[in-house]
Amino acid sequence: MSIVIARRARVALLAAAAALAAVCFAAPPALALDPPAGLAFYTPPNPLPAGRPGDVIWYRVANTSIATDNNATAYEVLYRSTNVQGGAIAVSGTVLVPRAAWAGRGTRPLTAYASGTQGWDDSCAPSRSMTAGNFDESFAVTNLLRKGWAVAVTDYPGLGTPGDHQYNVGISEGRAVLDILRSASRIAPAGISATTQVGVEGYSQGGGAAGWVIQQEATYAPELNIVGVAGGGTPANLQAVKANIDNSAFFAFLAGTAIGFRGGYPALNVNRYLTLYGRLAISTLNSLCQIPALALYAFHHLTEYTVGGIDPTTQPDFRAALDANNLGTIRPNVPVLQYHGSFDEVIPYAVEQSLQRQWCALGARTRLSAYPLEHVTTQLGAQIEVVNWLQDRFNGVAATSNC
Repeated sequence: MSIVIARRARVALLAAAAALAAVCFAAPPALALDPPAGLAFYTPPNPLPAGRPGDVIWYRVANTSIATDNNATAYEVLYRSTNVQGGAIAVSGTVLVPRAAWAGRGTRPLTAYASGTQGWDDSCAPSRSMTAGNFDESFAVTNLLRKGWAVAVTDYPGLGTPGDHQYNVGISEGRAVLDILRSASRIAPAGISATTQVGVEGYSQGGGAAGWVIQQEATYAPELNIVGVAGGGTPANLQAVKANIDNSAFFAFLAGTAIGFRGGYPALNVNRYLTLYGRLAISTLNSLCQIPALALYAFHHLTEYTVGGIDPTTQPDFRAALDANNLGTIRPNVPVLQYHGSFDEVIPYAVEQSLQRQWCALGARTRLSAYPLEHVTTQLGAQIEVVNWLQDRFNGVAATSNC
């Protein structure tokens, strides 16, 4: 029964996305509002101003070390996006543009960087971490900026902005990435062409978001000129990842996914599964960034926190929501680079292999690179390949596949 529900959900989501795409270009983007100062920047106006997905609500120039170190301008932006149910939401993020004139062919390329897990408290949002000078994936953004490419980094729904961070809800994460790419060209002083070549990079949580960019770009944002997507350490099957990290050092990622689906699927009523102890634990996790969360929740079981020791992921409605956010069911229309550590202790390598087999069966052009490393070091080890692969896509080199 859950498979049927999930299939119906996917069909409904695709239909909604197609309808959204059809009307996205009917009106010019609205003029951005003047941004409020300080952290009030992250609280969207209520109601949201009318507009399209990707429209800028407001933006401001930010003082960040990553921009200063790379001779770039950083724009913090609050923009419109779309949740799983098709409703308009506000998402925050950062667009970084090198100050030096673009010396390559055509217009300056635009890349999206989909970050990995930062945490669940609003202070963990990449835009706020960049301002504080402690964004732990600055190295990857720097590698893109040094190519002269503009870089757009979403905070994802509910991270920075009010509400639960929709952690591992791939559908809304992918839309948030696509919409910050749209918004980048709608920040007038950024000087980014709406028709420029676009590339996407994401790892871990960001690999899942990149995967959902791949599966939604043709229906949700067909006007974007996406030439390639590189995603690695991908949580392509949430149930398989859950089985691997329950009672492990990485249990916080599983508990954080409960927060994500509470935010992304209010009708699931996730709190009904939790004991008082479970609700307190989730509330505490919701106030933490990644490192302290991992330390506090290491080696716990999901059923420690649930009513009657039930596993919510086995319940039909919860299972259907998870299934709807698993990758591999929609054919990619753009070249894909997948990369994964063969000794990944968080997301098993077999999960990435299975995703490639599914996409290959649908006729995708995807290449999977295995690294003899664990989860964190794989992202570092793959940087040269990822950046060079994106460079080849921008240069018009045909992508190879090892399906």
